[in-house]
Amino acid sequence: IDSLEKQTLSMHLEDGSIHLLQNEPRYLKDLSGMFWLQLGCGSLGFLICLLIKSARPSHQGINAFALTGFSYLLFTFSAAIYSTRNLLIDGQLFHTLSMLNHTGAMLFSASLTAFLWSYPKAIGKHAVSIFAYGVFVANIIVDGFQLVDGPAMGSYIWVFGLFLFGLSGSIVQWWFARKDPLDRGAVRWLLLSIYAGTVFFAGGIMLPILLNIPAVASQGLMFTTFLLMYGGLALGVLRYRLFDLERGWFSIWAWFLGGVAILLMDGILASFLTLSGTSALALATAIVGWLYFPIRQWLWHKMSYRKGLAIEAWLPKAVAQLVRVKTPMQLENAWQQSLQDLCQPLTIEHNNQRFNDISLEQNGLQLLLPKMTQEGCLAVNNAGLGQRLFTKNDSKNAQTLLSMFRLMEKALAAKTEGANNERDRIRQDIHDDLGAKLLSILHSSQEPRPAELAKEALNDLKNLLQSIEIEPIAIEYAMTHWQQEARERIPEHITLTWVEPKESVLLELPPEYFSHLTRAIRECLTNALRHTDADEITIEIILNNTIDIVISNNGVRQDEGVSDKNKTGGRGSLILQQRCESLGGSYQSRQIDQNWQVHISIPIPEQ
Repeated sequence: IDSLEKQTLSMHLEDGSIHLLQNEPRYLKDLSGMFWLQLGCGSLGFLICLLIKSARPSHQGINAFALTGFSYLLFTFSAAIYSTRNLLIDGQLFHTLSMLNHTGAMLFSASLTAFLWSYPKAIGKHAVSIFAYGVFVANIIVDGFQLVDGPAMGSYIWVFGLFLFGLSGSIVQWWFARKDPLDRGAVRWLLLSIYAGTVFFAGGIMLPILLNIPAVASQGLMFTTFLLMYGGLALGVLRYRLFDLERGWFSIWAWFLGGVAILLMDGILASFLTLSGTSALALATAIVGWLYFPIRQWLWHKMSYRKGLAIEAWLPKAVAQLVRVKTPMQLENAWQQSLQDLCQPLTIEHNNQRFNDISLEQNGLQLLLPKMTQEGCLAVNNAGLGQRLFTKNDSKNAQTLLSMFRLMEKALAAKTEGANNERDRIRQDIHDDLGAKLLSILHSSQEPRPAELAKEALNDLKNLLQSIEIEPIAIEYAMTHWQQEARERIPEHITLTWVEPKESVLLELPPEYFSHLTRAIRECLTNALRHTDADEITIEIILNNTIDIVISNNGVRQDEGVSDKNKTGGRGSLILQQRCESLGGSYQSRQIDQNWQVHISIPIPEQ
């Protein structure tokens, strides 16, 4: 350096010529592109770490990750200075920059190791971090006092060994995350991102030095591979929400990179084109606005779009579901089907917990929503058939869908209230007018036939009023009513055998079910009394997955058993068949020797 400053330093070339070297200062415009590349990569990586650190300031693993960004900036900044010198550099300055570079590289390995052992799960609590940073301090002492010869033993072998130890931590993390889909996705992406960036540098620079073979590429160029790690982690935030960051994180980056793009374009145009500063800035803004921003928006849409989340994808299906809704049960089914179309989850679970809001749970693995017509909530799990997490966009879409269904719920409630009011009015009118007149006929008539007809009319009226009730009827009450009516209708000389389940069954019949079955049993008894000479009638009720009523009697007359009317089914049989089919069931009748058997089977109604 002294000889250069005194202009006594010369260079002897192979052709025999001698060139006197002159000491000339370098300005910013004289710095090479490799200098700015290394400095830009270090600054960009550090900025990513700062943004992540600002979102989770107290997390042990995130603190270690943020430290990798600082160490990355440290060793790229120092290397950018000494690796891009023209020819000579001051010895003391080079020693200082070299120490900063080694310190940054070792700190990077230590903090990366601490991060891999503490994220997503803190393994060993602080023990691994203490060990990693302890190795870092020991290496600084060994390298600083030059206790060993050469950078290979003084720095690189330490960095490489700690790097391998960090790799073992990621393997342990993989083992712990094998049953947790969220952590498993995070670890998979971490491994891909971190080792895609660091393995290139370790294989291209460290291993050649350790093996004493030429490096694959220059150190400055290989530093850029670390951006693969930070860029991959940035994409991982979007896909797996690795650090529980929101999309505002990417909005900050879009704003920052937009400004950088304008500055870079302005500098390029000002350097290579004969334009004034104002003209270059205007042209740079135009180019960035017309090219960079549309491309950025297209990439953002491709990265953030999730199939099935757009409103045009699920709204037509939801509206089609709502149009078909007629009852509260159909509304509940339509709600769950619409959630299936909206989120495409793996499962929808029912929970008895009272819940009236929409909430993202388990870091996006689950979306909680209220039920529509019942108590409790729905837990919608693993969106996109388990290929993605729920996002705020899912929550907003679900809120819109819930508002639509709440409106339909109010409409159904208003319709039901109006129908109930009208039903009460009709029931009251029938009871007051027709019921009073029938009672008058029953009490005033002295003839048995009119009295019997009046009694039957009163029973019919009672059943009619029950059929327009809205409250369900317990099966125990229904069987007691059927048995009592059968005993009243069957003469004393005919034996009635009544068989019903011995165990108590918690089952309720809607009013229309009770009305149809009551009339069906009544019609079967009327046929048995009118068309046979029976002296024994058996009624058996079986409750399984269906409600089965088997009515059999003996004493079938020859003419009744073979008549064309009974073969094809008379009017009574057709009515019975229609009643059963209206409930989704079936009606069968057959003759077994001199016995006639009717089998009514209907599905158990939804409870």
